[in-house]
Amino acid sequence: MIRVVICDDNIVFMNHFKDIVESSLSNYTDDFQISTVSNGKLLLAKHMESEFDIIFLDIDMPDISGFDVAKVLRDNNSRCFLIFITNHSELVYESVDFQPFNFIRKNCGIPVEESVEKIISKLIRHMRQNEKVILEDDISGRNAVYIKDIVFIESERHYVKYHIANKEFPIKMRDNISNLEVKFEQYDFVRIHKRYLINFRFLSNIDGKRNEVTLRQLNIRLPMSKNYKKEVDEKYTLFLRSMI
Repeated sequence: MIRVVICDDNIVFMNHFKDIVESSLSNYTDDFQISTVSNGKLLLAKHMESEFDIIFLDIDMPDISGFDVAKVLRDNNSRCFLIFITNHSELVYESVDFQPFNFIRKNCGIPVEESVEKIISKLIRHMRQNEKVILEDDISGRNAVYIKDIVFIESERHYVKYHIANKEFPIKMRDNISNLEVKFEQYDFVRIHKRYLINFRFLSNIDGKRNEVTLRQLNIRLPMSKNYKKEVDEKYTLFLRSMI
């Protein structure tokens, strides 16, 4: 379950904002819970009891500011996704030290609904990539691997090889790449060739003339089939737009 909390001392705005977040999240999953709190001390107390995954945090609050709350969270190594809310655009630069996922301006001319939808879309993508899969082979045994660390998957007859970032040798398992294409589509993987499935997060270049792609991290070039080129271009464009 995705646990979300909204912290704002403006009760009217907070309740309206909760409806917006709930509407946006429901487009992706039903497995979430949204809480609301009106001050930072209460937020910290609830977070210490059971950590939230996503925190929407107003900066300008009495007693303890959003920045003060964020400092406590990060000092305690909280890995929550933190999104600041404020009327003051100039505070964006001061928020960097707290590693926020994003920033929502209350009165900037852009509807709050639009800002929330973009952020939720990005959040869901990031959270999916932070999931783990269990991979097992004869050499390294069972491995719990973050999806975000899988650079590409290679088909080899009745087997597939998972090429992992910062891992010298791939993990080889008996599987079918067509099945994995369906399974990993939601995690921003795309088929570029009958033998290869790549993670868009590692894609650094598409060479249309040579029909190949370059992947960062492993610094490797892979062939791209002409049959997949159009689909790769279209999906990569959508991926880049979603990350803005």
